[in-house]
Amino acid sequence: MLSKLLKYDLKKNMRWMWILFVATIGLAGITRAAKEIGESVAMFSVIAVFLEGVYYGLAVNIVLQPFLRNFLNLQKSFYSDEAYLTHTIPVTKNQLVNSKYLTAIIEIGLGFASLIASILIMYAGPGFLNSIKLIISTIVNGSVSVAAVIIFVVALIIVEFLMFISIIYFAIVVAYKSKDKRLLRAFLITAGCAMASLTVLFSIMMIVFAINGVKFTVSTIVLSGEVFMSVLITGIVVYLAAAVLFYFLTKREFNKGVNVD
Repeated sequence: MLSKLLKYDLKKNMRWMWILFVATIGLAGITRAAKEIGESVAMFSVIAVFLEGVYYGLAVNIVLQPFLRNFLNLQKSFYSDEAYLTHTIPVTKNQLVNSKYLTAIIEIGLGFASLIASILIMYAGPGFLNSIKLIISTIVNGSVSVAAVIIFVVALIIVEFLMFISIIYFAIVVAYKSKDKRLLRAFLITAGCAMASLTVLFSIMMIVFAINGVKFTVSTIVLSGEVFMSVLITGIVVYLAAAVLFYFLTKREFNKGVNVD
């Protein structure tokens, strides 16, 4: 039954997000072509500037829309008029929650995959790689695998998104147990849990820096490759732990009962 719930949630959320994903990747290819032609034909250079601006708008949405639509989907499915149908389906509350989480993971993953693909189509080349190396060199002292840095940074961002959506799910489930000021309660719970999670992350990061002998001064901090990678890994672990924690807290609160009045 979980597979049917997941299929339903994906179908409902992905009705137009597929269009957004494909449009972003397609526009990246068109913009890249316009740039190439623009090197010899001035008109195409102007067109490329316009297309690139549109691309940036789509690129932002390709990341934010899966995030936004998933917590709106949870609220509509569990606490709006649609909830009366949802809660009469012969499935467990755990399956309902699991479907929402799996849908979020899949759609956020697809969003970032589409974004990365479009960026590579738009900018891939020796100059792009050199720019990335230059950025990394301002933070990291010594050699470090560019591919590894990119992979871990992307993983960190994705897990951070999953942590925040897990917190929002938890906040909605808790806030909607009340009969009034639900949105305000959800916002305050989300802000409080997010601040607590980020405070834990900051504290652990300070411990990691202390263990590795990193000292903070007024000058720019340059980390060794090993310390930089340990920072990324620490962030991934903490964000993932927080996401899992709020996942179980959401399931526990949801199983206590649902107020759809």
